[in-house]
Amino acid sequence: MKEKYRFMLYLLRWQLSTPILALCLSMLNFSTLINTIIANLIGGIIFYWVDKYIFNKNNKEE
Repeated sequence: MKEKYRFMLYLLRWQLSTPILALCLSMLNFSTLINTIIANLIGGIIFYWVDKYIFNKNNKEE
């Protein structure tokens, strides 16, 4: 996968994380700090696999 294409996928991935984090922040009833921590943990669990796919696919093709 070319570097530019991989970068575009990564930027798209960041944009997809925004609604997920916003949804978590709006649905949780804790303090803003705790909501943010929980939302980032959920995002990390989901997007770890997406990032792994983006970066490992590139390594296999080179």
